[in-house]
Amino acid sequence: MKRQTLFMLCTIATAGLLTGCATTMTQSECLSADWYAVGLEDGARGQSMARLGTHRKQCAEFGVSPDVQAYQQGRLEGLDYFCTLSNGLEVGKAGRNYAGACPTGMEHYFMTGFRLGREIHRVRKEIYANRSEVKKAETEMQSEEATDERVVELRYRVRTLEREFGRMQSRLEYLELEEQRIVISDVSAGLTD
Repeated sequence: MKRQTLFMLCTIATAGLLTGCATTMTQSECLSADWYAVGLEDGARGQSMARLGTHRKQCAEFGVSPDVQAYQQGRLEGLDYFCTLSNGLEVGKAGRNYAGACPTGMEHYFMTGFRLGREIHRVRKEIYANRSEVKKAETEMQSEEATDERVVELRYRVRTLEREFGRMQSRLEYLELEEQRIVISDVSAGLTD
């Protein structure tokens, strides 16, 4: 059963990528919907139960009511794949938001990864901004319009940015080591289950 579910999730995820993860259901989708599979897909994407309301509203236009029980069962199983430490890490690193979809017993694991992933994302953005600012200052220093006084200011600014970069780079290295540690811990825990 688990193998079939995993295959179904992979198929759904691939279809979602190919269709751009459409947020509306067409008439034919509403009429032929496997509500368990719809719930499974929504759960695997971390959608809240409010998503069922959206499906209900869309399909009501075509005289179709969702099978709530099948949807909930599928969504809960999908959340088993979404609400993991590793997935929380990936969602956070991608800078995506979390809609609070994980059940209480699973949310701790997801949030542990999510917080670390968000911190990695934040530091990477800061590093990118730092490097952009250094490049901008270096370009300005090379321009013919830059006065000697402005060049001195810019050199000081670049040195300051380089020190900040060193601190940020150290922070990122620490976070990435922490990421490796928790991923290994998560994989090890999965092997003993």
